[in-house]
Amino acid sequence: MENPIKRQVPLKTEFLVSCYNTPSETVRRLFYVVVRAGHLRSAPDYRIERDHLPGHDLLLCLSGSGFVLSNNRRFKVESSELAWISGYHPHAHWANPADPWELLWIRIDGRAIEEACNILSVLRFPVFSKIPIDSLRREFRRILRLMIRRPLVLDALLNAAVSEILAMLFENRQAEPLESFGGLPEIAADVREAFTKMALYPDRPWRVAELAQFCGLSEPHFYRKFKQATGSTPIDWLRRERINHARRRLLESNDPIKQVAEQVGYNDAFFFSRDFKRYTGVAPKNYRSQHMREV
Repeated sequence: MENPIKRQVPLKTEFLVSCYNTPSETVRRLFYVVVRAGHLRSAPDYRIERDHLPGHDLLLCLSGSGFVLSNNRRFKVESSELAWISGYHPHAHWANPADPWELLWIRIDGRAIEEACNILSVLRFPVFSKIPIDSLRREFRRILRLMIRRPLVLDALLNAAVSEILAMLFENRQAEPLESFGGLPEIAADVREAFTKMALYPDRPWRVAELAQFCGLSEPHFYRKFKQATGSTPIDWLRRERINHARRRLLESNDPIKQVAEQVGYNDAFFFSRDFKRYTGVAPKNYRSQHMREV
């Protein structure tokens, strides 16, 4: 039997396309912006490490494989998968020396991208599998063409392309079985849908009756099953998840505390402050000021 034809691996990383964009502050307030984009074929020794970089890198693996470091954990990225790297935290990505990857990549920033990153739990689960690779490839290449052509309405068109990509990632994460993320408790199948919805959208006003209905269970049965699976009641688990999101927002933004409370699902700042202190031991204002002193 003949050996299969192997991909030709370059000895030096080839940057097939590399584009830059410098959007204005007004554009940054209005849109998702793309500040860099490119297409590369990596050599076996390709590796990038950074402590901090404004923006978020989305790496679409066309072939080969590689790795990303996120939240001090290593994740493998296979062909037809996408990795999301938040530049606001120490991070790294590198090729698999035995099978170096070919990437389309974009660096995005601007309106609400940090919030999208948080909702999708990117720091814990940076790799998106079973994605619509053809549709994503089309949007990535559309972004490259726009940045090369630079039409007058460039930033508005880039915003539309990024929005399409984010929509696909949100749809993918909503449909992806929660246990495939890794690092989370194994959730019984009969309460998994409720758990997934709360994990992805903790800011929504979930009620036990609604969650039980998703799972096709009575409220008492759902309550017991959820507590067996997580060790917590549904509402207590939801409050903890909201406070975890609030902690990130307090450290990553200058938003007023009342606004942070609303972003994570609290309509009343008093109840938000009460729950925040209950789960962290300090009030939201003190939590933020302590961090600022450490910085």
